[in-house]
Amino acid sequence: MRYALVLLLLLLSPAPARASDIGGFTLSAHAAPVSVLLHTDLIPVPAEPQGEVHLSYTQTELGAGPIGRSVASSLWPGAAVGTGLPQLLGFAYPIQANAAHPGGPADQSQPGMRAAAGAAKAESYAGAKQEVPFLLTADGLSSSSVSSVSASEARSTAVTSAQTISLLAGLVVISGIRFESVASSDGSKGSGTSTFSVAEFTVLGQKFPVKSPDAPPDGLLKALEPLGITVAWPTSSTKLEATSATSSSRGLTLTVDVLTLRTKLGLGGILDGIVAPLLPKELVPLLNPLRKMVVIVGDTEAVANASVSAPLTPPDAPAPVVPPPPLADTPPPALGAPPVAGVTPPSKSVTPVASARTRPRSLLDFPGVPALLVLTGLGVAAAGAFGMKSFGTFLLGGAPCPSGHPTGVPDLRVNP
Repeated sequence: MRYALVLLLLLLSPAPARASDIGGFTLSAHAAPVSVLLHTDLIPVPAEPQGEVHLSYTQTELGAGPIGRSVASSLWPGAAVGTGLPQLLGFAYPIQANAAHPGGPADQSQPGMRAAAGAAKAESYAGAKQEVPFLLTADGLSSSSVSSVSASEARSTAVTSAQTISLLAGLVVISGIRFESVASSDGSKGSGTSTFSVAEFTVLGQKFPVKSPDAPPDGLLKALEPLGITVAWPTSSTKLEATSATSSSRGLTLTVDVLTLRTKLGLGGILDGIVAPLLPKELVPLLNPLRKMVVIVGDTEAVANASVSAPLTPPDAPAPVVPPPPLADTPPPALGAPPVAGVTPPSKSVTPVASARTRPRSLLDFPGVPALLVLTGLGVAAAGAFGMKSFGTFLLGGAPCPSGHPTGVPDLRVNP
């Protein structure tokens, strides 16, 4: 009996409200576990930085249409080179996997890179061991970007992670890195989250465990200062505006003053005092290729915006035809007569209006033309005819001849 009562209550309870279907939407996501920005005086470029590279970079875009695009690259040189190279040199940047919808390809893979794009989902993944001699070595490096849409939600996700990142031949080691940004929209409001975590720093063999995600470990900044390295702690934020959401995590930023580092390591005297005099004057600047190097560990962003689909509007129904009021000469219905369908009987007596068809017409009535204008036209025509006749009489001898001869035009119809 108890189970029957529960079943009855479930059957009688109202069904949960169904969310409105998603109509238009715009989604994007990108992730880069490590970015290196190079500042140098050797490249005459009037911009900072003069070079950039992003390791294990991923990006996705998805929009109503539908239009989808995804990119994965183990070594991404930035959008200016990565997407602008075909326009400059006529061939595409080779270290990347691309997918697009509807133009295709729908799926493309290369070693350590994979990209796919469809009508409802675009995703990309990149991950491989990366090594730049004397500058950077990364193990367990990976990133993924996903943009997808369903009947009730549009969502973007960007994730990066790394087991260890070793900088400057092991002088600085960072381990246990993960950044994640998620943004979603159901067409009525946006929501999102952004988080990051770093487990530990090691500087010149000394370990600095990260106990709080809000600030660097005690003593870390002081240990990095002799090496000419400054640290900006990562930040995460989520911005909500109407139906859109933007979640981002700006990664851990390490700025390396290369000139200071050379001096601290004792390389400045060797390069400038011993090697430089042996080289031609034109090659001396090559001993100082970098002025500053910026390493950004973890960078993610996810954007989502959607709107609900508008319901289909049925065609407008024709307005009901109201019968015209009865004419004045129509006798009113007798008392007690049944009402006419579609006609509401008047509550008060209505003053009859004379019909225009029963009014007698005047002889001066001209449809559309006032009678005074017609009479004025006739008068002007009569005056003109009289004037022309008088002028003809004057020309053709209206006055008598002094000699008594007949005047005027002879009658040519009379035989001589």
